[in-house]
Amino acid sequence: MKARSPLNQTATLAGVIEIRGILGAAVANLGARIVGGEWKEGESIPKEADLVDELGVSRSVIREAFRILGAKGLIRSRTSDGTRVMQRTGWRLLDPDVMDWRIQAGDTESLLQDLLKVRLVLEPGVAFNATIMATDEDRERVKTTWAEKQRVFDDDAGDHEERRQDFIDTDLEFHRAMIATVGSEILEQLFSVIEAALELLLDLQMRAKGYTKKMIGMEESHVLHRAVYDAFMSNDPLAAQEAMRALINRAIEDAQKGLELIKKD
Repeated sequence: MKARSPLNQTATLAGVIEIRGILGAAVANLGARIVGGEWKEGESIPKEADLVDELGVSRSVIREAFRILGAKGLIRSRTSDGTRVMQRTGWRLLDPDVMDWRIQAGDTESLLQDLLKVRLVLEPGVAFNATIMATDEDRERVKTTWAEKQRVFDDDAGDHEERRQDFIDTDLEFHRAMIATVGSEILEQLFSVIEAALELLLDLQMRAKGYTKKMIGMEESHVLHRAVYDAFMSNDPLAAQEAMRALINRAIEDAQKGLELIKKD
C-alpha cells in the first residue's frame, strides 16, 4: 500500500460512517487494502478461513464484512467463483469510507481533482438557480453565513490555527447555504458527501497560497466569494453564475499548485 502524503498523514474525512468494534476494524482493513490495490480488479481475495486466521476474527465477522464491502461495490462473492474485487467503475466512489480509503492509499490527488471537476460543473448552476429561486428566508440565511465569513476574515486576533479552521468552516457553510436555497434534498445530500473531502481541498488551496499558520493569500479567495454574494443579493443570476465559475476555476489553479508543493515535500 502506498504511503500517505503530507496532506493526509493526519487527515480522516469528516462524515466517514464508522462501523465500530471488531466488524468495523475488519471492514476498514479489507476496504483499505482493496482500494489500495493489494488485490487487483478481477482478482480473488483470500478465502474466509484464511482471513479468519489473519485477522483473528470469527467467520461470521468476515461474512458480514464481505456483505458491507459488497454494498460499497468493491467485491462480489459467488459460491462457484469465490470473492473477487469488482471493476473500479462499479465502486461507490461517493461513499465516505471509499473516499477515505483512497486517501489512505495515497490517491488524494485524483480524488481532489475529481471533486474539483464536480464543483466546476455543479456550483455555477447552483449559484444561478439559487439567485432566481431564493426566498426572503433563504437570502437571510446566506446573508448570515456571509456576515460570519466576513467576521472571521476581518478578525486578525487570537489563535492562528483556530482562525484557520474557522475560515474553512465558514467557507463550507456559505456554499452549503447557497445549495440549500435551491431546495433539492438530493442536491444537498450530494454536497454533504462531497463536503466530506472539501476540507482537505481548502487546506490544499491554503498551502498553495502560503497560509499554514497565518492568514496569507486568502484575500483573493475572499474577494471571489464576495462577488458571488453580491450578485446573489442583487438578484443577478448570470453574474452569480460567472462569479462562482471564476471562484471554482481559481480553486482548481490553487489546488494544482498545492499538489505540486506536496510532491516536492
